Amino acid sequence: MRRKGSMNSKIIIWIMWSIVMLASADCVFAASITDPSGDFDFPDISGVTANVGRGNINIVITCTENIQDYDISGAVFVDTDQDYSTGYIYSPGYDYVYQFFVMPIIYSDPIKSVTLNDNMINTDTLNIAGNQISITIPLTMLGNDDGDADIVVATHTQIVKALDFDRAPDFGVLDLNDGSVKVPFTFNSNAGGPITDRTGDSSYSDIVGLDANVKNGVLNIAITYNKNVEPADLSYGDDLNGWIFIDADQDLATGFTNTEQAPPTFGIDYRIEYTIGRILGTDASITKIDHESDLTKTGYAQTTGVSIGVPYNDATFKVVGNKVFLGIPLGLLGHDEGNMDIVADSFTIQSMLNGDLESVPDKGQGALDTSTGSIKPLLSCTDTKVMITDPTGDSAGFGADGDDITGIEACYAGDILLVTVTYSSLSLDDGAVTTIALDTDQNPDNIPEYAFVYSLYNGKLGASIFGDAGGTYTARGVDHLITMSGNKMYISIPLEFLGNDDRSMNLYAETAFVGNKAKIPSSQRSTYGEVYIHPDESSRTIYDRAPDAGFISIGSTKKDVANGPANNNPANNDPVAKEEPGFESIAAITGLLMAVYLLRRWG
Repeated sequence: MRRKGSMNSKIIIWIMWSIVMLASADCVFAASITDPSGDFDFPDISGVTANVGRGNINIVITCTENIQDYDISGAVFVDTDQDYSTGYIYSPGYDYVYQFFVMPIIYSDPIKSVTLNDNMINTDTLNIAGNQISITIPLTMLGNDDGDADIVVATHTQIVKALDFDRAPDFGVLDLNDGSVKVPFTFNSNAGGPITDRTGDSSYSDIVGLDANVKNGVLNIAITYNKNVEPADLSYGDDLNGWIFIDADQDLATGFTNTEQAPPTFGIDYRIEYTIGRILGTDASITKIDHESDLTKTGYAQTTGVSIGVPYNDATFKVVGNKVFLGIPLGLLGHDEGNMDIVADSFTIQSMLNGDLESVPDKGQGALDTSTGSIKPLLSCTDTKVMITDPTGDSAGFGADGDDITGIEACYAGDILLVTVTYSSLSLDDGAVTTIALDTDQNPDNIPEYAFVYSLYNGKLGASIFGDAGGTYTARGVDHLITMSGNKMYISIPLEFLGNDDRSMNLYAETAFVGNKAKIPSSQRSTYGEVYIHPDESSRTIYDRAPDAGFISIGSTKKDVANGPANNNPANNDPVAKEEPGFESIAAITGLLMAVYLLRRWG
């Protein structure tokens, strides 16, 4: 009897062990979370359960009320490799986006649409009953993943995309492996701060406050207007536009544009654009550098637009009364830690026609530094400024098309060279091209190693740096390093673009140049070899040059320069020294590269 009882016990234990093993084999991962009720109008998520079994990720979204007879949309974001730096198109870390839409039909089955990464898949993977949404995603559709994944679910009622939605979990991701909610990267939870702006300094789009903070891996931005800006409160044709400039790495050397303040101080890596109104509608997007572009790889910052909202990503945009709210996951900002510089602009079509552009901080004041919660000022000289004047009207074009330089100022702001070039006249339709030649080694040959070339073409200001250092010639686009204001061009050049120069160099500017193949009669050369502003035998000419001969020496040390009397400039201790003939080979190469650049850029 004992033996029989012992045998029965063993059988029972074996059966129980088999059941456990089968259950564990069928359901490898499981997770469950609750979501606050009332944090979204409809459909309001109250909880999510998920498990991995029978080769699928099975998800049940429970809502606070019945949803079966209503239009329902939503998405499930799945990070299969648990690598926040990878993702599908616009998703900040999510490798797959499961999107669904259901519209009930009277006396018929509801219309269902289901996609995975924009590809139509079987609608049987979706079922709605009562207050629950059940989703089954085969692992074979997820690259044969093992199910150890992170997920986020979202619900809303918009057909195409949603700028506002209920998200579960409210922040971070749900880890199917251990059931935890986590933010899979580090960030500065103390980043942010509010700043106020003057009331009444804009007639059409008056911002009175800007607040930015980083919480749970999301950059939260709130812009407060002086009046209600919900679409119903705006006059017909008075749609509101907003641009938020973000220097995510707080580094001028990177970026695709600047904040149009002078001098350029912030290298903008991302620009959030939004519209509110009856004509343009309510929408938002992000412009960022397209690192996959061939031109970007060669040094010219090409950009791409990223739509905000589900199903593209879990960024949000909401307008309530006189406030605009944006929630931007840091993954959409290059996985930044939250320390960044921010400037907000706002305008309407009417205000742009009247030259009324609202900026916070005010134009010329700098940017909100989230790492300190204060306003970071614009760059300014940290050493002595060198200034020269150039005669007005000495250009071959007589200042008719932005070719007549009348002055140059140069100094250093730490390791950034600041140059201001003044013209007798300047306008966006000039078509002007100016070259700033930079002789960084100050050798007696006076051949510039670098050239900063900028141009106006069809109202667009563009710039490039060309360099011939150590026998290697390089070129890169640097549109973000120049700002036009009035009849002046303001340029900021980080020394890392100039071979990390020792802060001592010679420079001059010219609005065109004589190439190294030019045949210049001896009668048009001075005693010391400078080229006068006259055409050569082929009628090619230098339109204007500042200084007319020689160059400006700046920096803490002055190396040997070519012999010859300096131009008389007692106001700044004779910073102008003589040079040897011509712009030599760098001019011709620069001209060729500039032409190629213009053709590629504006074709």
